[in-house]
Amino acid sequence: MEGVRKQLSVGAMWTAGGRVVSNLLGVVSMLALARLLSPADFGLVTLATIVLSIIAAITELSLSSALIQHKSPQREHYNTAWTLNMLRAAAIAVLLVSAGYPVAWAYQDDRLIGIFFALGGGALISGLVNPRLVDFRRRLSFHQEIFIELINRVVGVVVAVVIALIFRSYWALVIGTLASQVVGVIMSYVLLPYLPRISFAHWRNLFSFSGWVALSSGLNELNWRADQLALGAMLGAAPLGQYTVGDKLASLPVRETTAPIASLLFPVFARLQDDPERLRHAFLRSQGLLVAAALPVGIGFALVAEPFVSMVLGPAWSSAALVAQVLGAVFAIIAFKMPVTPLAMGLGCTRSLFQLDLAFIFVRFPLIFAGLVWGGLVGLLFARCISAAIGILMYVFLARRLTGVSVRAQLLACWRSIVAALVMAGCVWGVGLMITDRSESLQLAIMIPIGGIGYFGASFVLWLASGKPAGPEREALDLLQFVRRGEFRTPA
Repeated sequence: MEGVRKQLSVGAMWTAGGRVVSNLLGVVSMLALARLLSPADFGLVTLATIVLSIIAAITELSLSSALIQHKSPQREHYNTAWTLNMLRAAAIAVLLVSAGYPVAWAYQDDRLIGIFFALGGGALISGLVNPRLVDFRRRLSFHQEIFIELINRVVGVVVAVVIALIFRSYWALVIGTLASQVVGVIMSYVLLPYLPRISFAHWRNLFSFSGWVALSSGLNELNWRADQLALGAMLGAAPLGQYTVGDKLASLPVRETTAPIASLLFPVFARLQDDPERLRHAFLRSQGLLVAAALPVGIGFALVAEPFVSMVLGPAWSSAALVAQVLGAVFAIIAFKMPVTPLAMGLGCTRSLFQLDLAFIFVRFPLIFAGLVWGGLVGLLFARCISAAIGILMYVFLARRLTGVSVRAQLLACWRSIVAALVMAGCVWGVGLMITDRSESLQLAIMIPIGGIGYFGASFVLWLASGKPAGPEREALDLLQFVRRGEFRTPA
């Protein structure tokens, strides 16, 4: 157990460092492009990427996950995965090209046709990626994948910003994505030389795991993209651009903060699938860490979203600030259910995920469309808050069924983080009321430190008052000692 814990700590350190850099690059890219392009440009490309995401999710084979879950994959397993991935990429390209014309007609914008063709080509490129990259995650060695991700992000950002500076066109968003995909495929073979061959030897074995994952992934993507499709159809490309940028700004802090933990969970749960007691402990531990990481950054960003968007993006993006305020809090509380999906996958219970996502569609769709019809953008945001709360309950009940951990135990494992987040929110909100007449930069300079002090101060006091129990606070102290000893270096 200690060896696995050390590997996880090393992996978390590498992943956290990589995600911090990637996060900064992503923020710089989005803010720069938002200054150079219009909300309508973002909305136009968003429509195409939504269709791509839905098609990709519906055809998702989760072959990497199947190889991780497999106890001893052989060369033919990797070749079969590569072959199936190539066929999937070709299918995505054909579907995208075919969808370009009807979508352009439905949204009355012929520019979508060229975007769909370009994204179809990108799908073909991505299908060539090295299937043995999964070996890094199987060994809980993450720095190679992080390196590839950073190179991809740097190339994509540079290409997109240069094209936006020169042409001020939505094509900057598309070509930047294509450049990142090309570099990603090349780097996958540079870091791990491998010559894949066409094979169907183990397709049944891989599909037995990934079939339900594909259905679940497709439903989940359709579920979470339906609001953007409906908003674009009802209100147009410019409001969709505002909503998309606000959504990305709100999700970015939580996603990048929790990713170092979340990315480790599936291989860990897969390793512990035959040890129920350690699995329950690992699940509660991961849930507590994710909530402790997500609440301060998600709710904190929601509290400072208005002055941040006003200062960085300007008055043209005022609606994006409202979206970021509401969804920042939504993404923060969603951390409660983050470890449930890798838990179900690690246990091979992918059918349960499909059934859950299918049920959630019948909850979320009516709320989303009713909110849009009756309240426009504000109604949509209100509907997302309600559906998020219901979704969290559905996932924590699934976790109870899979692990035997009660809903009460899951909530109690996070109570100190919840109280500390409420203290932080009260401090920041109160200070914000007193400095509303000051410049945005001064508001941010005051509110952000106040929020950090409020959250971490309250967390520490509550931890001491509780008798220093095991939890996120202990994990943070152990990590500090771990870094001080210099054990974050990857073993040779």
